[in-house]
Amino acid sequence: MKMNSQVAPNALFRKLVQPLIGLCFMGLASNASALTVTVSIPPLAGIIAPLLGPGDELNVLLKPGLSPHGFQLRPSHVKLLQDSDLVITVGTPVDGWIEKPLQLVNKVPIAMAQMANVERLALRQGGLWENKHLHSDEPQHSESDSDEHEVDHHHEKAIESTHLDGHIWMSQHNAKQMVLVVSQQLQTKLPEQKKVIQQRTVDWLAQLDKTDQRIVAQLAKVQSEPFLVLHDAFQYFEHHYGLNGVGSIRFNPELAPSLKRVHELRERIKSGQVACLFKEPQFPERRVMSVVSGLDVKLGSLDPMGTSYALDKPFMAYDAFLQALANQFSSCLTSSKVH
Repeated sequence: MKMNSQVAPNALFRKLVQPLIGLCFMGLASNASALTVTVSIPPLAGIIAPLLGPGDELNVLLKPGLSPHGFQLRPSHVKLLQDSDLVITVGTPVDGWIEKPLQLVNKVPIAMAQMANVERLALRQGGLWENKHLHSDEPQHSESDSDEHEVDHHHEKAIESTHLDGHIWMSQHNAKQMVLVVSQQLQTKLPEQKKVIQQRTVDWLAQLDKTDQRIVAQLAKVQSEPFLVLHDAFQYFEHHYGLNGVGSIRFNPELAPSLKRVHELRERIKSGQVACLFKEPQFPERRVMSVVSGLDVKLGSLDPMGTSYALDKPFMAYDAFLQALANQFSSCLTSSKVH
């Protein structure tokens, strides 16, 4: 009887505890198959997020409201890079601030600019763009840039050495290339989830195609309408959808344009050859108002990071990002001019 009295509690203990132990091991297995992925800027997160599982962690270094131009990483960012299973970057001067920290932690990123079959467009300078062979292999120079501030001139020379417009995430073609590359990396790291990741990839690419078709139809109505931007961050989007960008206020959004350039832009607006001028939410509105003050031109807003459309989230899905840009272009270019 004593033996039985001892066996019964032990059996009851095993009955209660063993399922809990099993759940613990399942949790450990789930954590072991989860990945930590870090991207430099929000649009990259929007491109690859649909490929990740519910247990994966996705981090964005550039927070909402900040511009990648002149951004600097903190020690906490470096630690995050060190702990990441995958690091994804643009790989152009836009996020050049991540290169040295990556070397410090001995991480090789997936860089969009280094992927095969990536669409590349040449740099366009600040000012008016017509008759400059915009998509040639060499960066073009505007005569109006000759009296730029000296610091702006040196900055341009440093960027020109790449001969590449670094805003390559604006190309849906490039985004799809990244989806394929990241998908393959995820399948390699998580072979037990290979079929699930493949299906996510197929579904996501199909969704991007649907969004693209919708935007093509939407923007066909405004393709001929000329517009100016604060700085030339949207060339790939413009090129894909056949939009009529005619110039930018600044080459580097951090630095003021020359008086000569401002005069040229104001004359173009006065002549009625600009349907809309787009500002950017990351930069003070005065950088645009100094050019359009007293002129009759419609103002719009374009966000190359997409976070101003994301309702306080660190990023938005890439298809929603493209659609938000399309809506901004469509709204401003189809509206009548206002003071």
